[in-house]
Amino acid sequence: MQVLRSRYIPLVLLWICFNGLCQNPEKPKRTYMETKYTLERLARLGSDDPTALGTVQSLPMPPPDVKGSDLLNPGYNASTFLLNDSSLLNNLPAKYYVLRNEFDVKTPQGIRTLKGDRVKSFMWVDSASKKTEFFVNMKEYQGANGSPGSGFMQILSEGKITLLKQTEVIFKKANYHVAMHVGSPDHEFIRKTHLFYLTGKTFQPLPGKKKLLTVFPDHQDELQRFIKVNQLDLNLEHHIQILVDYYNSLK
Repeated sequence: MQVLRSRYIPLVLLWICFNGLCQNPEKPKRTYMETKYTLERLARLGSDDPTALGTVQSLPMPPPDVKGSDLLNPGYNASTFLLNDSSLLNNLPAKYYVLRNEFDVKTPQGIRTLKGDRVKSFMWVDSASKKTEFFVNMKEYQGANGSPGSGFMQILSEGKITLLKQTEVIFKKANYHVAMHVGSPDHEFIRKTHLFYLTGKTFQPLPGKKKLLTVFPDHQDELQRFIKVNQLDLNLEHHIQILVDYYNSLK
């Protein structure tokens, strides 16, 4: 009797399910997937499967969002470009995409794209800080190993030693592992800044605090006193810039 009852339960419930749906026109109809899932559950009633009616269907992960961007600066900045042919583009709102190495420029005819390779240098007024910033195309320079430069670096101090800042942007894809609950569910643009110094046509990474003074070929004693008197922290970009500015002012 128990076996017969377990066999007929699914049929009874299936009849109730469909009969109820047909006789109550005010209820919204089930979708195909809802009906399919209901039938699968009913088919497992009375079985020996201990997970019957208790199975939780796993849902797919939502598509990854993208955090951040490869923009050097989020807003449009009033910019002036010196092109490779020595012509100027004056006072045009622009923003720069680091990974694409190109600018979006607002013109009277609309937004135009300017390839970074066409630009020798540019300056703009930062829309947030209102400071004027200068940038140079590094393709005309080379690293200490002889490799050609690329992209733009900001000029922080210019003179016998030129201090440069590079903003590096890395695109990191979503790498979330569902089973282990590790990684990031979103794509992300990661920004890093690096300081370099330029002598002649060669640029090199700026050494750390302990070896920083080896960059300067002379005036070592004066620089030591300047650091002590002004309590400079050579781990800070702004304080390094002050030191290089001071060195470039010395005769």
